[in-house]
Amino acid sequence: MIRFEHPLSERLRSFLRIEYLFKRFHSESECQDDSPWAHHLALFSLFEIMECAGRAEVKLDILQELERQKQIWSDNRFQGEHQVVTRERLQEVSDNLQGVQQKFGQHLRENDWLMAIKQRMLVPGGTSPFDLSSYYFWQQLPYEHRLNDLRKWIGTLLPTREAIAVLLNILRSNTQSAECVAQQGNYQSNSLSQNIHMLTIEVDIHHQALPEVSANKYITHIRFLEASQEHARGKQLVTDVPFKLIMCSFDPILVS
Repeated sequence: MIRFEHPLSERLRSFLRIEYLFKRFHSESECQDDSPWAHHLALFSLFEIMECAGRAEVKLDILQELERQKQIWSDNRFQGEHQVVTRERLQEVSDNLQGVQQKFGQHLRENDWLMAIKQRMLVPGGTSPFDLSSYYFWQQLPYEHRLNDLRKWIGTLLPTREAIAVLLNILRSNTQSAECVAQQGNYQSNSLSQNIHMLTIEVDIHHQALPEVSANKYITHIRFLEASQEHARGKQLVTDVPFKLIMCSFDPILVS
C-alpha cells in the first residue's frame, strides 16, 4: 500500500512541508556513509527549512493551534493518563517555542560562511572546490566533526519541529476511515464532515494510481491518474480503483 496525504488548508500544507524537510535533514545528516555528499544534501535541506519555516505567520499559526489543542484537551470529556500526557506535552512544546526569542534561523543568517554557501547552492555547480575552497575544506573534515556542526546549526530550530510533530500526531490519530471504490477512476462525496482538515488515501501500489483531490465544504472529488515518469500529469485511469479514505481532524468530534 502507498499512502497519500492531502491537506485541506494552507496552514496545514506549511506544517507538512516543514515536517518533510526536517525528516529529510535528519536522514541525510545522520547517514553513516562517510562520504560528504549526504551532509551536502543535509545543508541544502537546512537552508530549505530556513525559508519554509522562517515566515512570521508560521510560528503564530503553530502557537494558535497549540493553544486551541490545550483548551480541547482540558475538556472533561477527555479522561485518564493519555489526557494528562497530551496536555503536558502540548504545554511543553508551546513553552519551548515561545522561549525562542530571536527570528527563526537568525543565528544561521548571521553566519556569513553559511550564507555564502546558501547563495552558491543556487548556482549549478556553484559549490565546486575552486568556487568555495573553505566549504571543500569542511567537507574533508571527519564525519563526526561535520555531524556535530549540523546538529549545532539545526539546534535552535528544533522547537518548531517538535511542536509541529505533536500537532500532526494529534491530527493523524483523530480519524475516521471508509473503504471506497473509484469507479472508472472517479470518486465523489458530499457527505464528509465539515471539520476535516486532511484526507489520507491508501491505495495498493500495483494499481499505479495517483489521487488528484478537489475538496471544499460542499463536495469532495478524487480522480485517479496513471503514475507516469514521462508526463507531469498522467492520464486518468478508466478502471475501478479500490482505496481507503481516511479523514483526519484536529477537532475532537472524531476522537473515539
